[in-house]
Amino acid sequence: MQHDSPLQQAKRELRSTLLEQRMALSTGRRHLLDRQLCARVVGFLSESSGVRVSAFWPFRGEPDLRPALIALHEAGRQVHLPVLLDSSMQFRRWTPTAEMQPNQYGIAEPVAGAICAPDDLNWVMMPLVGFSAAGGRLGMGGGFYDRAFASRRSASGSDGPALVGVGYGFQEVDSLPVQHWDVPLDAVITDRGTHRCRDFAL
Repeated sequence: MQHDSPLQQAKRELRSTLLEQRMALSTGRRHLLDRQLCARVVGFLSESSGVRVSAFWPFRGEPDLRPALIALHEAGRQVHLPVLLDSSMQFRRWTPTAEMQPNQYGIAEPVAGAICAPDDLNWVMMPLVGFSAAGGRLGMGGGFYDRAFASRRSASGSDGPALVGVGYGFQEVDSLPVQHWDVPLDAVITDRGTHRCRDFAL
């Protein structure tokens, strides 16, 4: 029987606490925060030149960015959503009329559409359970984003897409337990504002 390391146990306990807080949001509060987040995501990307954007479909209390996805599509961006294949993640082109179906975790994915390799994306809007100002990200624990963007593990790396966490302001923590496979964020967008964790070109 394999036991978690103290670091993994700490991450699991923190994840549980933060997920409980996220799920406890009232419907009215959630809608308000999601409107603020959508406006910030669209505003952030309106200043960039990259065309290929990946975002995410809401799951287990994650922010609902669907209005932002529609706005980005109408502005001429190529919007993609993650698609899980076994232990790997690909990114499929999405449009407002795309047919969606749930994957093995119950997360909606586009059924059809052109596939974009992770490193060919310009911007990746990543869901998160928790984050730190230093760019640490706590996800759901599956490691899909960490594997897809393993080339971005170096804090000084500049190749590949910019990785931007999107979540609620209360999900910020002072520090996160970090393991060697964890990929750092370039920036974080919350209802409270946008924070750059390291330099990158718009």
